[in-house]
Amino acid sequence: MSAMRGTFEAFGVRNFRYLWFGSLLSTTAFMTSFLLVPIVAYDISGSYTDSGIAAAGSGIAMFFLGPFGGVIADRYPKKPLVLVGQAFPALLILGTGFLILTDRITVPLLFITTLLMGIGFAAMGPARQSWLGDLIPRRMLANGVALQQMAQNIARVLGPMIVSVVGILFQVDAGWLYLLVASFFLVVVPLTTMLPWTGPSTGGAERPPVLRELRDGFGYLKHNRRLWILWLFWMAIVVCSFAPNTLLPGILDREFGRSSLDAMPIFLTIGVASIAISVPLAGLVSGRWAWPSLFGCGALTMVGFVLTAVSPTYEVIIAMGFVLGAGSSGVMLVTMSLMMTNSRQEYFGRVMSFVMLGYGAQSFVAPLWGGIAEAIGGRETLVLVGLASLAATALLLAAWLRVRRLPMEAGSVAAEEQPEAAPVEPQPILRPVFAAQLAPVALMSGQRTGGGD
Repeated sequence: MSAMRGTFEAFGVRNFRYLWFGSLLSTTAFMTSFLLVPIVAYDISGSYTDSGIAAAGSGIAMFFLGPFGGVIADRYPKKPLVLVGQAFPALLILGTGFLILTDRITVPLLFITTLLMGIGFAAMGPARQSWLGDLIPRRMLANGVALQQMAQNIARVLGPMIVSVVGILFQVDAGWLYLLVASFFLVVVPLTTMLPWTGPSTGGAERPPVLRELRDGFGYLKHNRRLWILWLFWMAIVVCSFAPNTLLPGILDREFGRSSLDAMPIFLTIGVASIAISVPLAGLVSGRWAWPSLFGCGALTMVGFVLTAVSPTYEVIIAMGFVLGAGSSGVMLVTMSLMMTNSRQEYFGRVMSFVMLGYGAQSFVAPLWGGIAEAIGGRETLVLVGLASLAATALLLAAWLRVRRLPMEAGSVAAEEQPEAAPVEPQPILRPVFAAQLAPVALMSGQRTGGGD
């Protein structure tokens, strides 16, 4: 019972509950729209590569602008940044829905809408994640990050479920699905306005220039060896974890003769597994099992990719989604929690902006996965993705063995949670009487040594 209380401890804070529920709805909207982008693009062009190109816009924006979003999150209050980052993508999702319904959507237009949405992400993502440090007690930070990641995992269920039930079962056009998820922001924005105005109260004039703070943030990340290896692993694993979004619509069409929308039940099982793995991991991320859990989830991710690639039927691929979802979501949850707890609070925004680079990179690499699939096949590309995730996990393990005994970052939550070293017992001081008793023995020993010479 106490373990379950630890798993959901941060929900005891009202402001966290508001932030969490708003994050759940907004992420569900984003997730649904991003899942639909490669499907709509594939239906337009019938090309793996075009599916990847359409989804790459958001990645380009997040990759190049995300770090600046982190600097801004460390300089200014978080609330207006999150509000703008929610309202702007909401309008884009709404506009994309109308373009689809009026039959004016094209692959270039999909690319532009995802590019603009990525700009909103770049502003909101680091601010929303680093806002946790202001809304909950420091001792709850690891749990709060894990529960925030759980919201993203639940969104991985709700997004495919919306498309599967509303889109496939009731044969609703993709344009109407966009309009449906855009309506979620009618709840999200009011929830965000109820949160307190927190963060730095001074503007940029009293701080170093933006570029200097950006370099300082990257230098901080690079010189903290735990953060550095976690970030490199994060970049690799996120690029791998989102590859199925690009590959599955084409695999289902070419290998099984099914509609690209039939990828949604697979994404649904991935999302269900993501929630299932989140519950136990949320209670482990603050303890000594965090790193072992990370290595185990990394290996499970590779197994999920390979089993999906060799699945003989569509139904087996759906079942393999449970393995793939548990592994990839577990990796992302534990990695993000470890990065936050191993950072000092004044760097939260910048560290989280570097985390967002992973989401940018995965969209960047999506056309590459598509091009490889065109050359060697979708199944074979999934195997390569699995081998890449295994190599990343093995390198992380080797690096961790070298840094695990280093002292924790001073001022981080991890350093505060580290048990204090046992006090060293003082050596007994020889009492004068006892020392006097030893003196003749020492003298005799010296005399014997001298006589031997």
